[in-house]
Amino acid sequence: MINITNLSKSFGNKQVLKSINLHLERNGLVVIHGNSGCGKTTFLNVLAGLLPFEGEIQIDGHNLSLMSEKEIDSYRIKNYGFIFQDFKLFENENVINNILFPLEVCFSSSQESKIRKCTDLLKSVGLRTNYKQIVSKLSGGEKQRVAIARALVNNPKIILADEPTGQLDSANANNIMCILKNISKKTLVVVVSHDEDLAKQYADQIIRMKDGQIEGIFNQNIENNTKYIPFPRSYYSEHKPSIPLSFLIKHTINSFKQKKWRASICNMVTSLGLIGVGLASTLSSSISTNIKESYKQIIDDSKIVLSFKDNKQSRYGRCAANYHEVMDIIKTYPDDIYDIGLIYQNDFDNFFPHSNTLCFADTIYYRPIEGISAKHINEFRWLDIDNHPIVYPEEIEHLDNDQIVLSLTINMVQDICFELKIERTVGSLSRYLQLHPIKVYFDLRNDNWEYSDQQLFEVVGFTLEKEPAIYHVNHMWNKHVFEDLMRFPSIENSEEQLDVPWVLQKIYYLQLNDNANEFLLKSRKNRDLNSAIFEIACETHFSNLFREKQSNNSQKLLVFTNYYESIPLSYTEYFEDISPHICDVMYGSIGGYSIYPSNLMFGFSNFMYFSSSHESLDETIDISTSLNLETNENFSLSDDVVLGHFSQSMLGGVNFSVLSDQLITGRSPTSLDEIVISSNLADKLFPNGAVGNQLHVAYLHTQKMNLDGTINKTFKTANVTVTGVVQEKKNLIYHYDYWLINFFQIMLDVSAFNLLVNAIMLDVGDAKNVDSVMKKLERSFPEFEVTNPMSSVTKSVSEVCKYIEVALICFSTIAVVISVLLLTICNYLYVLESRKEIGLVRCLGVNKRESKKLVIAHSVISTFVSFFLSCLELILISFLIGFETSHQLGGNSIFSFNPWSVVYMFLLAFGISLLSSVFVSNQINKLDPISAMKV
Repeated sequence: MINITNLSKSFGNKQVLKSINLHLERNGLVVIHGNSGCGKTTFLNVLAGLLPFEGEIQIDGHNLSLMSEKEIDSYRIKNYGFIFQDFKLFENENVINNILFPLEVCFSSSQESKIRKCTDLLKSVGLRTNYKQIVSKLSGGEKQRVAIARALVNNPKIILADEPTGQLDSANANNIMCILKNISKKTLVVVVSHDEDLAKQYADQIIRMKDGQIEGIFNQNIENNTKYIPFPRSYYSEHKPSIPLSFLIKHTINSFKQKKWRASICNMVTSLGLIGVGLASTLSSSISTNIKESYKQIIDDSKIVLSFKDNKQSRYGRCAANYHEVMDIIKTYPDDIYDIGLIYQNDFDNFFPHSNTLCFADTIYYRPIEGISAKHINEFRWLDIDNHPIVYPEEIEHLDNDQIVLSLTINMVQDICFELKIERTVGSLSRYLQLHPIKVYFDLRNDNWEYSDQQLFEVVGFTLEKEPAIYHVNHMWNKHVFEDLMRFPSIENSEEQLDVPWVLQKIYYLQLNDNANEFLLKSRKNRDLNSAIFEIACETHFSNLFREKQSNNSQKLLVFTNYYESIPLSYTEYFEDISPHICDVMYGSIGGYSIYPSNLMFGFSNFMYFSSSHESLDETIDISTSLNLETNENFSLSDDVVLGHFSQSMLGGVNFSVLSDQLITGRSPTSLDEIVISSNLADKLFPNGAVGNQLHVAYLHTQKMNLDGTINKTFKTANVTVTGVVQEKKNLIYHYDYWLINFFQIMLDVSAFNLLVNAIMLDVGDAKNVDSVMKKLERSFPEFEVTNPMSSVTKSVSEVCKYIEVALICFSTIAVVISVLLLTICNYLYVLESRKEIGLVRCLGVNKRESKKLVIAHSVISTFVSFFLSCLELILISFLIGFETSHQLGGNSIFSFNPWSVVYMFLLAFGISLLSSVFVSNQINKLDPISAMKV
C-alpha cells in the first residue's frame, strides 16, 4: 500500500509537482497519463526515491522522506522493479547476466536457483531466444521482455514502467501490456504512458495529470482470464547489497572487447612501467647468477686463492746450495740418494784461451790428444754409476786422484796408438795399458791473467764411445782438480757479480738411486726442505750432466737455495690443519699452470696441445712454428686436437682438475705418464674409447720474436696413457695435486724456477664455508692475499647492476607516471561511455560506493592484465639475458628469476590502479543517475 501526501517537487524556480495526494493499492495496473511536461516521469522518479522531494511517501509503513540516500538505495533494489522506454539494459552482457544482476547484488540464494528463476521468468514473458545471446543483438520487443524479466526477478512490491511501449509496434506493445497486466494481479505496476487506448484497454486505474497535478483518477473493472504464474522466492542476503565480483570481471572484459585498441595500448604502456621495476630488481640476480655459472666453467665459488700481497723478485738471483745444506738432504734421504756431485758453470772452452789441451807426458815433443780439454774435467763421469761401455783393459773399482779413465772415439784410439808407435787397434792399446799407464798432462794457460799450469795424470783405462770424456770414481774429482790442485777460488751463487774473472761458479747436485719423480714427491712435502729448489739435469737445463738422451727420467738433481718469493708446497699441511673443509689443492706458477684470481684466468701458462693422433699433433706443431707475429695462433685446429691455455678456459679449452672423489670409469693413475680425462674430452679425441690409449701432448716450451717478425718456437712433447674417464661436460684432465709440477719439470723440461708456486687454489667443498675459511687463513697467514675469485665477480657485477637498476628505476618512474595518466584517462573515458550503465546501476538501487566498483574494477583488471603481461615479458627478458650472458662468456644458459620482482610489480600495479581510479571514481558521486540515463 502506497500513501502519498502533499508531494511536491521543484527544479529551481519551476515547480513540477504540486501537492499531490494519492493512495495506491498493493496490486493492480496503474497508468499515469497526460501530456508531455505534465510531470509524469518526475512523479515516477520521486516515487522510486531517485529524486529528493517535499511531502511524504509511505510504502507499507516505510516513510521514504525519513530515509537516508543509502537506505533508499537499499530499499529500492529489494522492493522496486524498473521498466524503461529504451530498455536500459547492459548492452554488452548476455540476457541471463542482465536478469541476474539484481539477484546477485542482494540475494543469497544458490546460483543454480537464481539461474533457474531467471530462465523461468524469461519463459513467462514469452522470450524464446538463447539466454546467452548478447542483448545488443536482440530486437526491441525482445529487449523489453528482458527488461520485464529483470523487473520481476527480485519479487518487487512495485514495478515502475516509463513508457514501456514507446519504441514498440502495436503488436509488441499489446504483448508487453498484457504481460504487465498479468503481473499486476500480485504486484503494483505503475506505468507512465502517452497511449490512452492501451491504458483504457489494460489499466485497472488511470491517473490523468496536468501541470504537475492530478487532474482525475479513473477506475476500470477489466476482466482477464490469464492466471498469475508464481515464481520461487529469493531470500535477501544479510549483507549489504554489493555488486558481485563475477559481474565486475565480465563487465570489464566486455568493455575491453569493445575498445580493443585502447585497452591494448594502455596495457602495453602500463606493462612498461611495471617491467622497469621488475627488471631493476631481477637484473642483479639474473646477470649475477649467469655470470657466476659461466665462470664456474673455470672456477666455482667454493675456491679460495692464496697469493703474495707484494710479488717481489729475489735480489740474490739463482743461488746454489752450499755443501752442508746438500749433505743435510743426503742425511734425510740416505736410501734415495746415491751421492753428491759438483758442476761448475764456467765456460771452460774460453777459460783457458791460449792453451787448453791434454798432452802426452812421455815425450820431449808437444803431443796433444785432440778432443779433450778442461771442459771434460768439469763434466767428468762417474765410473761407478754412469752407464758406460766396457772398460779396457779391465773394469776398475778404484782410482787415485791422479789416475783417470778416458772415453775415446775410434779415431782417438788410432791417434794415441800412432803416438805410442803400436798397432792402431783397440786390442793393442788395451794390451799396452795392461803393462803400464799412459802419462798425460793438462796444459792450461790464460795469458790475460798471466796464468799457466800443467797437471799430470795417468790414463789407466779407456772406453770406446762416440764422444770423448773422462771417468773417475771420486764424485768430487773436478773439485779436487780445479780447487785443490789448481787453487781456483769458487762461489755458489751463479748470478753473483764476480770480483775477478777466474772465480769458479759451482753447483752441487744429487745422484739419485731411482727416478726423480718419487724423490720430488717426498721432498716437496718435507717442511725442512722448503728453501731447496731441485733442478733436473735434462737436455734443456744442464745438458752436460744429462746422459739419458732417450729418457725423461734423469737421476741428477741440482740443488739451489730458494731466495724467491714462493709458497712452499709443504704449506698444504698447514692449510689443512687450519680448516677441515679444505679438500683439494691446486698449485699455480708462471711456467706450468697459471692462476690469476684478479683476472679470473686459470689454466696452462703456455699453449698446450692434446691429441689422440701423433701425426695430427706434429702437423699442429709445424703450423704453429711457421706463424709470424701477425698470424700468431690464428689457425684452426683439426678435429682431433684440443688446445689448453689460461686464455681458452672459457672457450672450451682443456683445463686441469685435482682428482679426488670423482667416479671413474677405468682406474686412477698411478704414475707420472698416466692420466684420467673427462668424458667430453674423451668423446672428442677418442670416439672409440679412451681407456688404454695414448694421449699425445705438446707444450710450447720457449718462443722468441725475431726482428723480422718471425717467432722462433720450441715445443716439448710427451705421451701419457689414459687410464680412466670421469663423466664431465668440460674438457678436463685429472691427476693428483703434485702431478702438474712434476709432469712439467720431468717430462716437459720446464725449469724448477718457473714452477715455483706463486698461488695456491684451495677447494673448500661448499661455498657456504668460504667466508669462515678465508678469515682463518687471513689470520694465520697475514703475508698472503686471500681471495675468492667469484666474490670479485659478484662485487663487480653488483656495482654494474646498481647503475642499471638506477637507470631502469628512472625509466620505470617515467613510465609509471605515464601509465597512471593514461589509465586515468581510460577510466574517465570509460565513465563517460558507461554513464547509462552506471546510471542504470544507480537506478536499480546500487549505492554510490558500490557503483564506484565498476570504475575500480575497470582500473584494477586493466592494470593486472598489464601485470601478467609484464610477468611474461620479465620471464622472457630474464631468459634472453641468461642466454646472451652465458653465450658471451662461453657457459651454459641458466634461467634465473627473482620472485621478489613479481611482488614488487604486483604492489606497483596495485598502486597504479588505486591512483588512477581514485579521481575518476569520485566522479560517480557527482553523477546524477537520471541525467545519466538520458545520455
